[in-house]
Amino acid sequence: MNCYLTDGGGRLAGMMRASSAVALFAVAVCAAGVVWAQITGQVASGAAPGAQATVKVYTNPELHLTFAYPAELGPVDAAALAAVGKRMMYGADEEADPDHPRTDACTKVLLSVGKGSAGNAAQGNGGAAGSWVRLGLLDESAQCFPAKVFSQKKSTDALLRNLVKQATTVMGLMPLEQPAAYEIEGRRANFAAAQGEPVTGSDVQTAGEELIGVASVAVEGHVLTWVIETSDAATFNRLLGSGVDFGTGKAERLVPVEAR
Repeated sequence: MNCYLTDGGGRLAGMMRASSAVALFAVAVCAAGVVWAQITGQVASGAAPGAQATVKVYTNPELHLTFAYPAELGPVDAAALAAVGKRMMYGADEEADPDHPRTDACTKVLLSVGKGSAGNAAQGNGGAAGSWVRLGLLDESAQCFPAKVFSQKKSTDALLRNLVKQATTVMGLMPLEQPAAYEIEGRRANFAAAQGEPVTGSDVQTAGEELIGVASVAVEGHVLTWVIETSDAATFNRLLGSGVDFGTGKAERLVPVEAR
């Protein structure tokens, strides 16, 4: 799947940025027919016009974080999410280096919810029939990274870019685009996504087509990472539009793009 970003005039844009002050028009066009459209200032409700969306709210007073997600998602085993965190921190060859600290020393699973199972049909989960979804939130301690990384925007962006790129690097999946930098309530963030049929390490059996999106945000002393995995594009878009608030009282979209 070959994708590229354009600003609407056919010029290649190497990186998307979004803020409440500046609205950029950009889309990423994929050969397989997936289009990324950048949108700002709109938190997706997932409900029909005029209807009240039903959501659950995760709060973390220490991080001053409030995060709203679809109410139909319930607690699920965090093993798959922990695996994404391990891949994100250390890459595919993390076990080859004995000097790496234990994954759980750096990463905490704050939230692990979903519905349905990858490779198995699940009905009535808020997406298409037979679809499944997993949504998670990880907290990576800033102590696991060089302190100077967070001293400048450029180095912070580089770290976040590498994290989301590694998290979405899965055998059988193709990146939808290069990681994109933006801000959530003034905090640096980066997003990457991939699509395809994942291949296990033991054989070539796949669990069917899926989308994975990973957004990492630098917060004081932490890197917070949202992980979205699903077989349904509509559900993927709904979760990209989930509301995130770091104490301002005005939630912003988790990611300022959607697939079309």
